[in-house]
Amino acid sequence: MPLIMPSPLTGKKPQIHDSVYLAPNVVIIGDVQIEEGCNIWFGVLIRGDVGTIKIGKNTSIQDNTTIHTAKGTTTIIGENCIISHHCMIHGPTEISYGCLVGIASRVLQNSKLGEGCIVGEGALLRNKEIPPNSYIVGIPAEKKSDLTEPGKPLGAVYADMYVENGQIYKEFFEKNLNYYKL
Repeated sequence: MPLIMPSPLTGKKPQIHDSVYLAPNVVIIGDVQIEEGCNIWFGVLIRGDVGTIKIGKNTSIQDNTTIHTAKGTTTIIGENCIISHHCMIHGPTEISYGCLVGIASRVLQNSKLGEGCIVGEGALLRNKEIPPNSYIVGIPAEKKSDLTEPGKPLGAVYADMYVENGQIYKEFFEKNLNYYKL
């Protein structure tokens, strides 16, 4: 079963919408707000023990990602985002609507991603504001190009798929509670 607990430091409790899929080994602590349709995958740690973490509707936080924020600050991940496997999100920071943060990337203190940005795999972003619809790569992360494709941002396109996958997993575990005890 997921470990969901108040912060021992502030006493604040997570607020998680009933529709959210939480993998069995997720840990969520403190002042964390997770909106409807989100899916939080295996091995994720979301630690709002000293600050606030807000995750918008239909966002996917994937396997082994860690999200934390500095004392008294807020980390915001917008709606319809994909935070890929093994990412580190450490605030204060803001990731806007429809962003896709690539595998093993780090989005760190005082960074802001505009809507529809893509962060390339393994990138390291810190102390920068990135304009909407930018593709950034590297260590330190730099803007490589503009994303000019019409339509939904890539994060939002994939978010729809993960909302569906999350609901399938949620239903499976609800019907097969004994799997939590293996």
